[in-house]
Amino acid sequence: MSSESSPKLGIIAGGGNAPRLVIEACRTQGRDFFVLCLEGQADPQTAEGSPHVWLPLGAFGKLREIVAAEKIEEIVMIGRVRRPSLKELKPDWRAFKALAKIGFSLVGDDALLRRIGREIEKECDVCVIGVQDVLGGVLLRAGVVGDVEPDQTAKNDIARGMAVAKALGEADVGQSVVVQQGLVIGVEAIEGTDALIARCKDLMRDGPGGVLVKMAKPQQDNRYDLPTIGPDTVKAAAAAGLRGIAAQADRSLVLDLPRVKEEADQKRLFVIGV
Repeated sequence: MSSESSPKLGIIAGGGNAPRLVIEACRTQGRDFFVLCLEGQADPQTAEGSPHVWLPLGAFGKLREIVAAEKIEEIVMIGRVRRPSLKELKPDWRAFKALAKIGFSLVGDDALLRRIGREIEKECDVCVIGVQDVLGGVLLRAGVVGDVEPDQTAKNDIARGMAVAKALGEADVGQSVVVQQGLVIGVEAIEGTDALIARCKDLMRDGPGGVLVKMAKPQQDNRYDLPTIGPDTVKAAAAAGLRGIAAQADRSLVLDLPRVKEEADQKRLFVIGV
């Protein structure tokens, strides 16, 4: 893919390694891009060596100016973003007007992201796309990744976790749940998956370890915040005494699949798309 055949991409970057993977994909494809690093969210090294700017979360007006100046036609939102309070957000007048329309404090994260995406498209005259439209092969497929397969106890925990995760998602609360021997050990809320895994470490019971289950919210727009696993997820799960990770096939992202497989096999932990 060349820069002549693809619109210029704006990468709104939150925390973690995912934004760097998108940057590398653009370089490999020869695609023109510009990184908008979110202050207080993106890692300091995210855009080193790349055209970029640091942008406060509430700077809608500045975002609009940059998109126009850089002739950005498509935007992808990628990386962890901690939901700020309105006091932390410090919105400019464009953001304040948009947030007043959205109802910032009255909706869950998925509804908020969908509405923010619509406002970005409207205000900046761009198309918001999903990371899977940039990174080929990033969607988790059905089946086991690596050499370890779940046994029947684990399969039962996966089924239980999927049912609970669906209920959480319908309420627009979270995407992840940890189940051990049929018992729900923890559910994800605002803290995110890493904190959920760490919290569950001290709650494990004797016997076969628990399973982390991740599922997209039933109403979720696939362009925003799909459930994601990567090598660090596998490491954290193993450190917490979990025996496996299950995520919804075709609606979850797996970042750096070769390393995920390597880590899972090394830790003797299963990873499966269901």
